[in-house]
Amino acid sequence: MTMKKILFAACLFISQLTWAQKETGIGIKGGLNYAQNGDLKTAITNASNDIVTGSEQKMGFHLGLYAKMNIPIFYLRPELSLTHTKSAYDFSGTNGTFSQTKIDVPILLGYELLGPLHVFAGPSFQVVLANDLNLDAINLKDLEKNTSMGVQFGAGINLGRLGLDVRFERGLSPNQIKLINNNIASLPDRFIDTRPTQVIFALSYAL
Repeated sequence: MTMKKILFAACLFISQLTWAQKETGIGIKGGLNYAQNGDLKTAITNASNDIVTGSEQKMGFHLGLYAKMNIPIFYLRPELSLTHTKSAYDFSGTNGTFSQTKIDVPILLGYELLGPLHVFAGPSFQVVLANDLNLDAINLKDLEKNTSMGVQFGAGINLGRLGLDVRFERGLSPNQIKLINNNIASLPDRFIDTRPTQVIFALSYAL
């Protein structure tokens, strides 16, 4: 099911690229992601006693393509990126890094303010490809859903074919992954709510 969704997203984006090339253009993009991959939750007895802690941002990256299409007043910019995010958690005094690899498909509506300056916002759809935690004492179970949705907004500047932008993303769809302790004497099982909160710095080049 996941592979079908990936193929569908790729086919949809390719069709958008073909149309966009006749209008305003396509390009490549890449950059750095400073992400928090959601809160760490420990269910003790019931929801009222849950222990919730945040995560420490770590640097990730993304690489992809974009298309830009002018429409009246605004522009439409669909993107397709391979994204790798990381964040660190404190597991009872032991630090562990949780990483996630996914395909991101933001569909952004933008407005050119003055000269090269522009702002944008829109939904972002994700297909999760892999999850990893670098702790031997803890195993990861399957993610609740391999697809999720978030929202992005930000601002950028265009310098000829080169573009720079900074954006903020927040995941909207609850999507937990369960962490299982290998040591039966350790603390109860924990969960990471994998909705991302991240700041994204991107460099793009119009082809």
